[in-house]
Amino acid sequence: MQAGAERALNRLMTALAGASVLFGQGMLETGITFDIPTLLVDDEVVDYVLRMIAGFKVDANNLCTDMIKNVGPFGTYLAEIDTMENLGMLSNYNLMNRENYDMWVRSGKPDIYEQARERAKHILATHKQKNPLSPEQVKAIRNVLIEAEEELGVADFWKGKEDKRFIDNELY
Repeated sequence: MQAGAERALNRLMTALAGASVLFGQGMLETGITFDIPTLLVDDEVVDYVLRMIAGFKVDANNLCTDMIKNVGPFGTYLAEIDTMENLGMLSNYNLMNRENYDMWVRSGKPDIYEQARERAKHILATHKQKNPLSPEQVKAIRNVLIEAEEELGVADFWKGKEDKRFIDNELY
């Protein structure tokens, strides 16, 4: 729990200081380890921090002044349509759980890290990367690598393993 709080507060402090880049998403152990589920959780944290930094539009519509007048000082705002419509405005998450404790227990006590692992598996299984380079550019880059390996005397390493040499063999 402490690590999560530290990660969130570090990003918030960095953003409040005016940095244009929030660094370290998915990194653990001061960058020695990278963890994809942690990256997904950090993505939500950064999204939340950036929403806070962007500020809030303050006008009669966003402040719901008409609703405040209608409900009055002793009424409840929770059941009002304006409240319901604006509820998710600042907290639209994929992983973070916003249920109360009883609802969380009834839904099986979902763990954020486990949810992030499942989401990462889904993304990795279904995402199709589009190569931004043309086949000619990819071939030119590969030729540079092949020539460098030959020059360094390590070209024999790939003999019999050509299908594993480049990650995107199926693209070209």
